[in-house]
Amino acid sequence: MKIIITGGTGFIGTALCNLISREAHELVLFSRSIHPKKKLQQAVVRYVQWNAGEEGEWQNEIEGASVVINLAGKNLFEHRWNKKIKKEIWNSRILATKKLVEAVQSARHKPELLISASAVGVYGNRGSELLNEQSSTGNDFLANLVAAWEKEAFNAEQAGVRVATPRIGLVLEKSGGIIERMLLPFKLCAGGPIGSGEQILSWIHMADVVRGIIFPIENKNFSGVYNLTAPNAVTMKEFSKIFGKILHRPSRLPVPKAALKILFGEAAEAIVSSQHAVPEKLLHAGFSFSFPEITSALENILNPQS
Repeated sequence: MKIIITGGTGFIGTALCNLISREAHELVLFSRSIHPKKKLQQAVVRYVQWNAGEEGEWQNEIEGASVVINLAGKNLFEHRWNKKIKKEIWNSRILATKKLVEAVQSARHKPELLISASAVGVYGNRGSELLNEQSSTGNDFLANLVAAWEKEAFNAEQAGVRVATPRIGLVLEKSGGIIERMLLPFKLCAGGPIGSGEQILSWIHMADVVRGIIFPIENKNFSGVYNLTAPNAVTMKEFSKIFGKILHRPSRLPVPKAALKILFGEAAEAIVSSQHAVPEKLLHAGFSFSFPEITSALENILNPQS
């Protein structure tokens, strides 16, 4: 099976490639930087030059592919948000997905399936409200961005391609994301919850993220939007308390929202927003989470030898 992945060298993409490569697939990674052909477990991996939103030789690779997985997008919190950064964030998702879908539509032998990443940020800041796949979307920058991102992906359906968009929650993995940012302060006994601590985190272990992304490949009748989050969300305060307990460190020094605004600008609102997303569709389809509880998830990441 030929599988194309955009964003395959990123935080989630790297873990996804490691999982997919356990089978003898042909993996084609669309990347800004070219790497030599290599063997990754059983799969042969090829890198193809790809600049998000621009035409190129990558379009020919769509021909004959079975699955396209779109993970491309600029890191949301790499820089302080301003007009320029927000435009880059928007274009890295919307224009890239638009060009990708146009290539899918133009292919003579089209992929059977497009899996295009989404995020629980589509719901906006919703407090403790339970959010399933039928819940309404929000109206802030991030919510509008994700809604537009999903809309571009679903245009592939016009060409008869099945589309699935996993709304991914807060991904837990030691090599990046929130875990990496929190480790040093906690090790220095200066850790604590971010913001008020009352916001709800719809989190998910990386092992379940990658399994959830490929779920539509293995389940031919599965499509549409679906929440890719663990079934048991927690507050930031609970998360920090368990984080500190596992590391044998206190969790007493919160990071105030005012400090986040200095560092991240408007993005601070997104960082402390609250979404209680539930993976109703996945659970109904029979998906089994390896890490449904936050304690076992953090133990596995922070103290893997236990």
